[in-house]
Amino acid sequence: MTGGGFVGVAPASPIDPSRWKGFPRVLGPSFLHLPTLTIGLLGVQILWSVEMSYASPYLISLGLSTSQVALVFLAGPVSGLVVQPLVGALADTSTSRWGRRRPFILGGCVVCVAGMLLLGYTRGVAAWVFAPGGHAHGVLTVVLAVISIFVIDFSINAVQAVDRALLVDTLPPAQQAAGNACAALMLGLGSVVGFFVSVPLVFT
Repeated sequence: MTGGGFVGVAPASPIDPSRWKGFPRVLGPSFLHLPTLTIGLLGVQILWSVEMSYASPYLISLGLSTSQVALVFLAGPVSGLVVQPLVGALADTSTSRWGRRRPFILGGCVVCVAGMLLLGYTRGVAAWVFAPGGHAHGVLTVVLAVISIFVIDFSINAVQAVDRALLVDTLPPAQQAAGNACAALMLGLGSVVGFFVSVPLVFT
C-alpha cells in the first residue's frame, strides 16, 4: 500500500511545496511499486465496464426510452468535466494527516461500491418505501437507478484523477513513462475483466 504523504504546515499556502513535510514513497519491493500505485485504476475500470454494459439494458427494462438513456449517460462526460479538476484541486490543497491523495482514493472507492450496489438493488431499495408493482415504486426505482449511475461516474472520475496525480507525486521523472504505461495496462485489464463480469449480468 502507499505510504507517506504530504501534510501542509501552513494552511494559508497549502500548495507551496516548500511547506510540505514528509515525502512520497511506496512500501514494499520495488517491482510492486507501479502495480501498487495503479491498482485503483484496475478496480474502477472494472466497475465502469460493468456499468456501461449493464446499465443501458437495465434502464430500458425500467421503461426509459433510448433517448432518455442517452441523457442519463451524460453523467460520464459531465463528471469528467467537473469532478476531476475539482477533486484534483481539493487533493492538491489537502493537509490530511493521511496524505493528500489517500483519503480521496479511499472515499471514492467506497462511494463507487455503494453506487454499484444501489444500481443492482434499486427495486429492492424502492420496495422499502413503496409496495412493489405500483406506479410510485416504478418511478422511485428509475430515480434511484439514475442517481446510482451519476454516483458511480462521479466517484470513478474522482478516483482516476487522484490516482493519476499520485503517479506524478510519487515517481521520479525517469519513471513517469513507465507509470503511465502501467496505468494504461491496468485500464486495459479492467476493461477485459469487466467484459467477462458483465456478460452474465446482461443475459440473465
